[in-house]
Amino acid sequence: MTSKTVISIALILLCAMPLAAQYNWQLLAQSPQNGQKQDDVFFLNPNLGWSVNGSGRIYKTTDGGATWTKLIEQPGTYFRCIGFIDSLHGFAGNIGTGYFPNVSDNTPLYRTIDGGANWQAVTTIAGPQPTGLCAIQVVTPQVLVAGGRVGGPAHFLKSTDGGASWTSQSLAPQLAMLTDLYFSSPDTGFAFGGTNANVQLSRCKILRTTDGGQNWTPVYESNRPFELIWKAHFPSAATGYATVLSYAPNTLERFVAKTTDGGLSWTELPLVDNGAKAFGIGFLNDNTGWIGCDNSIYETTDGGLSWTPKNIGQYVNKIRVMPEAVYGIGVRIYKMVPQLSTTITAEQAEPRLNAWPNPAYDSVNVSFYLEKPGKITLQIFDPQGRLLYKTTEQSYPAGKNSEVLSTGTMPSGMYLLVISNGRQTLGQTKLLVQQKP
Repeated sequence: MTSKTVISIALILLCAMPLAAQYNWQLLAQSPQNGQKQDDVFFLNPNLGWSVNGSGRIYKTTDGGATWTKLIEQPGTYFRCIGFIDSLHGFAGNIGTGYFPNVSDNTPLYRTIDGGANWQAVTTIAGPQPTGLCAIQVVTPQVLVAGGRVGGPAHFLKSTDGGASWTSQSLAPQLAMLTDLYFSSPDTGFAFGGTNANVQLSRCKILRTTDGGQNWTPVYESNRPFELIWKAHFPSAATGYATVLSYAPNTLERFVAKTTDGGLSWTELPLVDNGAKAFGIGFLNDNTGWIGCDNSIYETTDGGLSWTPKNIGQYVNKIRVMPEAVYGIGVRIYKMVPQLSTTITAEQAEPRLNAWPNPAYDSVNVSFYLEKPGKITLQIFDPQGRLLYKTTEQSYPAGKNSEVLSTGTMPSGMYLLVISNGRQTLGQTKLLVQQKP
C-alpha cells in the first residue's frame, strides 16, 4: 500500500460520513409513551430492538421502531437500562428504591431468555448488592458490565459467563454515583458519574480501568459543584465525548467533556449558555454528533466546537448509534437515518452500507446498495490505515447485495469497513470488533 493510500484512509477515518449528508430526525409515531421520559433503547440489528421506562414497562419492535409491543408492565419497578446478547438473551436494570418516588422494587437486575416475553430477577450477584443500575453494556457475548446508580451508591457489576453469574464491586470512595459505563474491550473501560451523592456537592468524575474493573484510575474531574457526567459515547478508539449534566443555579454556562487520546485525558468544550440540562449523547463519527437536553437536541458537525439547536424531542436520556440509524429516546423515541443531499447525482451517491452485529465477534453481516452493476471489493482497515482484510473482486448487480465477512482472527478494536470498485472508495462505515476473552 502506498503512503498516499494510507493518508487517504486516515482522512476517511476522520470523516466517515459524507459532507453532503443531511440529518433528519423523525418521530416514531407509535413509540411508547408513559407521561414522562423513556429511559433506554437497544437495537440488536436494524429491525429488532427494545425500550424501557420508569413505569416498569418493556417494549419490543421487530420493524425498526415503526411499531412496538408491550412485553411487561411491572408497577413499582423503574427500568433504567437494557442490553441483549442475542435475540433471546437480555438484561434490564432497575433504578431501585430511595431515589425516584413510587419505586418499591429492590431487585437491581432482571434477565430474559425468551426475547423479553418473561423476565426473572438475577440472584447470582456475588459481592456487595447494588442498590440500582443505570447502565448495561454487552462487551462480548461472554463479558457484560453494568453499573449504578444516580444518587449513589456506586457499584460496578461484571459477568464473564454470558450473564449466568455476576460479581459486584463498590467504587467508593473514588466515585459516589455511577451513571454510565463504556468498555472498548473486556479489559479497558470507563465509569462515569459524580463525586458526591448530593448533587449540590458533586463534581463530574471519570474513572478508567485496564484490568477489567479490578482497579480504577481517575482521568477527569470537573472543578464546579452541581455537576455529574450523565452519558458518554466513543465514536472511535481515540475520540470520546461525555455530557456534563449541571444543576448549577447561578450560571447558564454548560459544557461537554471530550477526549482525543482514548480517554487518557479529557478537556471541556462549551456547549450552550442557556442553562440547558445535558443528558444523552451519540456521535456518527469523530466530528458529527448530538446531545439531548431537557429543551431540545443540539447538533455538532465540527467535533464539538459549535452546537446548533434542533427542535427534536425533550429530555433525550439516551442516544443509541447503530450502523444504519440513530435512535434518541426521551419523552418519545426519534429515529434518524442519514440521507444524502439531493444536490449530488446518483453516480456520486454513497451506497447504503450496513454492518451487523456491530460490535462484531466471529463474523459480520454486510449489506450494501449499488446504483448500477459493478465489480466490488470489501476491505477492512485498522486506524493506522493498514489493510487487514480484502475480499476477492466480484461482480454485483444493481440494488441490494450482501456478504458475510470473517472477523474471528482480528484483534478487538475499531476498524473501517470500506466498499470499493477498484478506482475509488464508494462507501465506508465504522466496525467495532470484540473477541472473547
